[in-house]
Amino acid sequence: MPRIIALILFLAAAGYLSRAYLRPLQPPQPPAPPPMADPSKDALPVFSEKEILKIRQSIQDSDPDVRWTAVQLLYAVRDPQLGTMIEKIIAEDTDADLRLRVVGLMKGQQESAMLGGLVKGLRDIDRNVRIASLRALGNIGDPSVTTWVTALLKDPEPEVRIAALQTLGRFQAKRKADFQALADKLRKDYEDAQKRAAARP
Repeated sequence: MPRIIALILFLAAAGYLSRAYLRPLQPPQPPAPPPMADPSKDALPVFSEKEILKIRQSIQDSDPDVRWTAVQLLYAVRDPQLGTMIEKIIAEDTDADLRLRVVGLMKGQQESAMLGGLVKGLRDIDRNVRIASLRALGNIGDPSVTTWVTALLKDPEPEVRIAALQTLGRFQAKRKADFQALADKLRKDYEDAQKRAAARP
């Protein structure tokens, strides 16, 4: 009897092992894909301090194209000294086209740090630079420069006078929008306070 039990156990174990070895192997699971890069987060170029210093020095280059490339690179890396350098370029650079391109670089920005350079652009001898500076200031919408913009209502060039008037209109529209937003917030806060007071026992 013990031999029969041992034989049954042996056959059962042999059957289990044969099924385990004869079963087709499952292919290994592929590794998880790497996380997708977020295209909305643009990676800033990386430069060493020494390279940044060289780029800053290139602003003094005799070739306006080199100076323009240096401005673009410093703008791309958000160089903290860029505001001061842009102000100097707009005030002193001899190439009107470069001054115009530098002003155009700031057109879509909302950075008050650029106001000094743009105000200098309002006094540029080239009317296109003055017009571009007015439009960039209109985009920023900071009414603190109203005095300088108003002065251009007497500019000898009619296109500059029109641009100055449009910029002042944009300042007014922004002030109106800011006032409306503040009024809406105060109204909502008041209504919320009334609801909380009514809900108290």
